[in-house]
Amino acid sequence: MRLRNALALTALLLTFAAPPATADTGTGGARHPAPAPAMPAPALPSRARATCGDGKSGAFPIGARIRGGPVVYRAGGGPQSWLLDLTNTTAGTCTAIHPVIVFTDAARALRPAHLRMEFEAPGGPYPVSLERSDRDEIIAVFDGKDAFPGFSVPAGGSATVKVQLAFAPDAPLGEVVADAALVQKKGDDGEWVGEAGGYRFSVEGPEEPVTAGSLAHTGPREWAYGAGAVAALAVGGGLLLGARRLRRNRPAP
Repeated sequence: MRLRNALALTALLLTFAAPPATADTGTGGARHPAPAPAMPAPALPSRARATCGDGKSGAFPIGARIRGGPVVYRAGGGPQSWLLDLTNTTAGTCTAIHPVIVFTDAARALRPAHLRMEFEAPGGPYPVSLERSDRDEIIAVFDGKDAFPGFSVPAGGSATVKVQLAFAPDAPLGEVVADAALVQKKGDDGEWVGEAGGYRFSVEGPEEPVTAGSLAHTGPREWAYGAGAVAALAVGGGLLLGARRLRRNRPAP
C-alpha cells in the first residue's frame, strides 16, 4: 500500500479514535461494547481544511524529506539513525505536527514486534506507536505513546527530527520502503499537512563471521606462516630449476 492509501487509516493516526460505543443488551441494563461495524476507508484528509498556515492554499503547508538513512539494516543489530526534515512553507506557525511512517515490505511479513523505533524531540527521546494495517504494512506514529504534543514549526522555518530504527533478530529479511505522512492533530482527528516518500532499504542477516586464518584476520602468526610458505615455494622453485640445469648439462652416455 502506497502512502496515499495508507492515509486512509485516519482513524488510527495518533490513536485519535474515540472510546468504543456501548449498547444495552436488555439483560438487566448491563452495557457491553457494541460490535465494531465494518467501516469503509475514510476519505483522505483535505489539504485545504488544514489549519496549519493560512489554510487557503491547496498545496501541502509542510514540506518533508527523509535523508541520511542507511541502505542496510542488520536483523538483531543496533539502532541506526536517519533524519526527517520538516519545512513550513506558509506565513503562519504550524503546531501539533505528528509524523506517521508507513513501512511496506515485499513479503508483507513485518510485524510491530520486529521493529524498535524512537524519535528525538524536546523532552525526549520518545517511542513510536506501532500498528499493523489491514494490508500488512507497519504504521509508526510519532506520538510518544500519547506523551508527545507534536512538533511546532515556525513560519518559513524548519525542524529536523532524528529517528532511531532497529530490527529484531527474527525480523524477515528483504527490501522495505518507508513513506511518511505529516498529520496535524485537531482534537480527536487530524489533518494531512505533508508527505515524504521513497526511503528504500533492506533488512539483512547478521554479518558472516570471518573464519580463522582468513586475510581479514591476518596477524603476526599468520604472516609468519605466509612468509614460510613463500620461502618454501622459492626454495622449491630454485631446486627445480637447478635440477633442470643439471639434466641439460650432463654429458650423454
